[in-house]
Amino acid sequence: MILTVIIFNINVKHEEVEQQTELMYKDNTIWTAVFNADENAINRLIDADPNIIMSRGVVGECPIHMLFLYGTDQHLKIARNLIIRFPTIMTQVYNKSKYYGENILHIAIVKRNLAMVKWLLRNIHSESNRQQLLTATATGDFFKIGQPTYYGETPLAFACCTNQWDTAEILLKHGADMNVTDSNGNTILHMLVIRNLRDIYTKFKSYWIEHQAVTKSITTENSTLMKPLNLWDRLNKDNLTPLTLAADTGRSDTLSWLLDERKKIQWTYGSVSCVLHPLDQLDVSIQEKDKKHPQCVLEVMIKNNDSKLVNPIIISLIEKKWKHFAYRILIRRFFFTLIYLLIFLATTILEQTRMEMIIDINNKTKITNDKDSNMPYRIAYIIGNTIVISGVLFKGACEIKEIYILGLKKYVHSTGSVFLENLLSCSFCLCILIVQFLRLLTIRHETIIYAFACLLAWIYMFFFIMPFRFTGPFVIMIYKMLFNDVLRFCIIYIIFLAGFSQSYFVLFNRNGLQGYFSSVKQCFLGLLGDFHFEHYVKEQYLWAGTLLFILYVVIITILLLNLLIAMMGDTYKDVKRSARQLWHLERTRIVLDIESGISASKRQSSINKYWVDIQGERYLQVEQMDDDVFHFIENKNT
Repeated sequence: MILTVIIFNINVKHEEVEQQTELMYKDNTIWTAVFNADENAINRLIDADPNIIMSRGVVGECPIHMLFLYGTDQHLKIARNLIIRFPTIMTQVYNKSKYYGENILHIAIVKRNLAMVKWLLRNIHSESNRQQLLTATATGDFFKIGQPTYYGETPLAFACCTNQWDTAEILLKHGADMNVTDSNGNTILHMLVIRNLRDIYTKFKSYWIEHQAVTKSITTENSTLMKPLNLWDRLNKDNLTPLTLAADTGRSDTLSWLLDERKKIQWTYGSVSCVLHPLDQLDVSIQEKDKKHPQCVLEVMIKNNDSKLVNPIIISLIEKKWKHFAYRILIRRFFFTLIYLLIFLATTILEQTRMEMIIDINNKTKITNDKDSNMPYRIAYIIGNTIVISGVLFKGACEIKEIYILGLKKYVHSTGSVFLENLLSCSFCLCILIVQFLRLLTIRHETIIYAFACLLAWIYMFFFIMPFRFTGPFVIMIYKMLFNDVLRFCIIYIIFLAGFSQSYFVLFNRNGLQGYFSSVKQCFLGLLGDFHFEHYVKEQYLWAGTLLFILYVVIITILLLNLLIAMMGDTYKDVKRSARQLWHLERTRIVLDIESGISASKRQSSINKYWVDIQGERYLQVEQMDDDVFHFIENKNT
């Protein structure tokens, strides 16, 4: 129903644009006269009915809008004469949903007509209407976020987002507001990140800083005025600054450029520089977990699972975190987990150990248990099982606490290594608790669940070897192959398996559900190469059975299996090509997961501190090398 309404609305708007085109070719209308730039016809129609200049078209346009939209010299000459004659038409905007809010200044900017922009803002007839021209917002569907014409709604944003700094300067000199935001809360700096216009970003930011310096010097006497928040630190409605927006939109080059722009150079020595990178917006905030704070670049990168955003600054930050606290905590957790798994293994072995005695009575063999001999094993088993259950309860409580802190939605939608850790932890704890519950109720068949719990427990160790360079890329490769290639293969194979199994079931007239499962088993064994021709071909239907057998071998054994191998080979190449970035992304994910479990007071302790404090702000201090510095100096001197 919703989809039908959306399609209907799109069709209606498309029909309106078509009707607008048809109006241009009808005789004796203002729209035809405007289209043909026929000044005499326009004047005749206005003399006959002066209100015709205020008439509206099918998409909410006025004649003055169409004159600017066609934009030839003749059209603009007529537009200027009409504005001089009827000054109020300058402020007319489209009044229907598709182009709502657009005025002639918007159109002149998009048409890149600097001369017309100057004329509109400087003309004596426009002084009273200038503010309305500058503050009009184009909020119609044509200008919504996600559209190619999303330029930030205001004329100043239009000029900046279409890479026209000369036009933007004219607008600023005539009073355009630099702090303006659109309906999405985006400032012009946000918009410039979306449009990937770095030069305009630099110029606009510099202009804003200069304007703030002038404003500050004028208002120094009034000490009650609060210092405004820097334009580049302001949040949009998604709680993103321009920097974090670059990360959220996946603009890796722009993100690296913005991070490099914020750095402070402490000193240089030849090709080595000591650089300070501010950690606000880049790193997670040092505050209590119950206090909400905007997402930083690291959190956005993890949320979007975007390895392309990994750059040297982020790598340096994660390396500092790893050395100062993450490595120590992870190794401690690794040893505790390893000891727990060894106890779990010993408990399982003790549970499966039975002291049996063979007694021969009247030449009959009887097997019995010696309970007294089993007693030490039972005591050891009870102790081990108590430790296993206690560990499950402790880990379950930790997972519940994490769900409470992060929220169920964020916890469930975690990705990568953290998703693996959450899934395995919850599955293992749930399996062990179900096994214990079934045993208390003396319900059998808990062995299957217990067997799967054993497998999950040891797979959990992959989480601990992923942050290390030696094993991490290999684990990532297995993860990608399992959840991409193998999963895709299984879905396709199940379809073929069901079809071939049912065919053999009918062809060989097997009995009931058990007969169908027998066909499924035989076909599955064929996938593994365990072919027995007599199971697939019967004398009664020799040719049909042979044909099905050949088809099965060709499709499953030759085609699908080789396709799986090819897919795995492609995955291996892709992962190997981007292994460094993928590994750094997973390492970042694990480090942030470890950090989220540390209280704010412990994070600020000297042993865990990985930053430097400068005037109350946190900075990451790194030494960077620039091997091209001497080549640059040599070329400059030459």
